[in-house]
Amino acid sequence: MYVNVIVPILWIFLIFFYNVLSSQFILNNFYSSLAYDPAQSNIEGLQHLRMNFLQYPIPAEQSWPLYPLFDKARNSIWVGDTVIDSSRIWEFSITNSSYKEYKLNKISIVTALVLDAKNMVWYLDPLLKRIGILDPNSSFKNAVYNIQTNDTIFGMAIDNKGIIWLTSPEDGRVLRFDTSSRKFEPAIQLPYSRPLGIAFDNKNTIWIADELGSIIRVPSASVDAIYRYSVPPASKTILPSPTAILVTRDGNNIYISNHNDKTISSFNAATREFRSYRLPTSGLPFGMVMDNLGEIWIAQHTSNESFVLDPSGGQLRKFVIPNSNPYVQWMTTDSDGDIWLAEQLAGSLGKIAVQEKITTH
Repeated sequence: MYVNVIVPILWIFLIFFYNVLSSQFILNNFYSSLAYDPAQSNIEGLQHLRMNFLQYPIPAEQSWPLYPLFDKARNSIWVGDTVIDSSRIWEFSITNSSYKEYKLNKISIVTALVLDAKNMVWYLDPLLKRIGILDPNSSFKNAVYNIQTNDTIFGMAIDNKGIIWLTSPEDGRVLRFDTSSRKFEPAIQLPYSRPLGIAFDNKNTIWIADELGSIIRVPSASVDAIYRYSVPPASKTILPSPTAILVTRDGNNIYISNHNDKTISSFNAATREFRSYRLPTSGLPFGMVMDNLGEIWIAQHTSNESFVLDPSGGQLRKFVIPNSNPYVQWMTTDSDGDIWLAEQLAGSLGKIAVQEKITTH
């Protein structure tokens, strides 16, 4: 694998080699699938949404923001910098529309971020293979912990017990770090899989996007029980290249971006049914968020187009980011339901202010 350090360092997460193997889990189920015909997707739908775009350039000569994280307690957006050896995290105050820089020791870049129950910021450096903690209210700003791996960590999520879960695609493992004891727990081995995106539902169950064509469920209370959901071989176009994963607030539906196929798949946890939505785009779908209206927003890192999806009817609406090459991979949403983007190559945060049009008769 070749990585050109002149381009954003997150290419190391996007270039993976496939080793197609047969799967054998404790429970391996295949379910029928239902796909929307791409021709039936209504690209002119969702006209009830009013969208306004605002841009907030980062005050630095060079900055590559990647993974925005909303902090409700501080009404801020946290985002790490992926310029090599920039060694910093930015906090953007939504209230004051201003940035604050936090310099980090023993860190090169910062990708994924999570908040623990005490509103401490935990972050990932995949180059130096470390996770760290930042206490914005402490004079001792950060501490770091080495990840015992030779792999490049992709996904990061935290459960309600303060355990950070990290996906390691090359060796098919999920690593776990206890933020209370500051120690790693035994890793979970996922046979014949390449775990990428990771997220929790409202029952503290972990969901993982497996790049080899499935999604995986692991109850955090019983990590020995691993459940794998895929589709019959004849329907592999439904789940061709799972990358990022999003769980709805009620935990009933899981959305998966298929990075190499320009589609979004959904999985209903109750009916165990898959659906597929094709995006009419030249870009590649990546991170997703849900707004206050229940619609799914989709980032595309090789295009300045983002999409919003109404999953109930398969309607799509395109939103064009003014910058021609923003390289957006991840999004977050705030308390008002507005969508925040990290424009990596533009060195900026962007906000899509979303409102529902009120019609009068």
